[in-house]
Amino acid sequence: MSKQKKGQPDEKRQAAIRRRVLIAAAAVAVVIAVIWLALDAWTQPPKLPDTPAAPAPSQSGDASSSGVEDWEVEAPDIAMSGRREGIYTFLVAGKDVVGGGTDTMLLLSYDTVNKTISGLNLPRDTMVNTSSKINPRLNAVYTYNMGRDKETQVEKGMTALKNQVAKLTGIMPDYYVLVEWDAIGELVEAIGGVEFEVPFRMKYDDPYQNPPLHIDQEPGLRLLSGEDAMEVIRWRQNNDGSHSAGGDIARLSIQQDFLKAVAKKCLQPATFLKIPALAEIFAQNVKTDLTVGNILAFARLAAGMDPDESVTFQTAPIAKAFMHWNGSMNLALITLDAKGILEIVNESMNPYQRDVGRSDLQVIIRNGDGSYSVTSGALENPGLAAAGAGIKPAPPKPEEPEDPEGPEEPENPEEPENPEEPEDQENPPARPEEPGPGQTGEPGAAEPGQEGPEGEQLPEVPDPLQTPEDPLGPGGAGEELALDPEDREQTETGTGYPEGIPDWMIPPAA
Repeated sequence: MSKQKKGQPDEKRQAAIRRRVLIAAAAVAVVIAVIWLALDAWTQPPKLPDTPAAPAPSQSGDASSSGVEDWEVEAPDIAMSGRREGIYTFLVAGKDVVGGGTDTMLLLSYDTVNKTISGLNLPRDTMVNTSSKINPRLNAVYTYNMGRDKETQVEKGMTALKNQVAKLTGIMPDYYVLVEWDAIGELVEAIGGVEFEVPFRMKYDDPYQNPPLHIDQEPGLRLLSGEDAMEVIRWRQNNDGSHSAGGDIARLSIQQDFLKAVAKKCLQPATFLKIPALAEIFAQNVKTDLTVGNILAFARLAAGMDPDESVTFQTAPIAKAFMHWNGSMNLALITLDAKGILEIVNESMNPYQRDVGRSDLQVIIRNGDGSYSVTSGALENPGLAAAGAGIKPAPPKPEEPEDPEGPEEPENPEEPENPEEPEDQENPPARPEEPGPGQTGEPGAAEPGQEGPEGEQLPEVPDPLQTPEDPLGPGGAGEELALDPEDREQTETGTGYPEGIPDWMIPPAA
């Protein structure tokens, strides 16, 4: 009995301890559950935008001359058909380091149900349907519409860019992400580098940029640092002109391959442990209408995705590349192939219930006569519809000065106004009164044909001003005149000239 009494307090203490442990564990579980629920609620994908009406863009100022337009959100008609479940669309734009425009524009479609990401790069020189006469390029839309209010510049500029992307693809991006290029290098450093195969030697220098740009990358599969990554994605051409035939399209292809390599590294489990550092980089270098919780939710939904199979990028197909005259200078522009865009969009990117059609696009078409048209709707700049609107006019021809010295052409060239009288071969014209060679012109001097001082008859000398054509024929002294036999006999035995030649044409004997 004594032993039992001694053991009872121990059992009671142990039971009390167990109860306290269970209570503490339950409390911790409750706290964890609350935190988890809070995190889960915080990291939810964003709600898809409601289907809005499609208001016409409001314009401020003289848009036709300055190209500045104050855009509001426009929704394509196809948006009225409804949305497919779990598909989100984003417009990712990279800011140009030099000019501040959008150097890279990428439309992304993220299917969270099937775990696929599809991207469509839109070339920066794409001509868009805008009222701007100055610069109708896609990469100028952001800067031309951002306005002066710094608090709303990003929202206005990216909204205008989203509207233009919708005209080109039929898809209105749900959200935008504007990236400073420096963020790419910092992101690559934060995840420990990216393994990427540089396709060829990249060597380019631009000392005029601020700061100067120097690119020097060896080819091959390498682990790129942040600085290496910046050089690869900013490369356009080599100093010696090699590997530059593809222009902006070749550059976009390299960027696409690099983004796939980055996505592959980011989807590794070890990278999720670096989310706080990545979030800080994102906050400092990225402007977006997504919250950090939205981004984390998309990252969580991407867990288990195979980048090699589930992430694809394409470049919008080009219809024409040409020079466009804007009234003061030539711009290098391209137009897109509407049929090719529809094939890409409807195959893997369309978030709407019905297929995107040609009537949902406003793709510019350059016609053979230099005019422009659009796949649907009307041209925002009506002047482009005129023939030759995009062709630099030829300079006016200078007026030919009148020749004051040249004689006027007669109305009838076969009948001259003052035909000369034919010379009388038997009666040569009178000599001019001016003295010729051998003539003195002085009073009392003997003239040819008159008697000299001793009564000698002086021979007549032909006037050189009236000298006829060479009597030796068309060839002059170098070609013998063809004579009849009788004339030739007379030539050999007589004066040496054919019969019928006037005496005044025969020079005096020596």
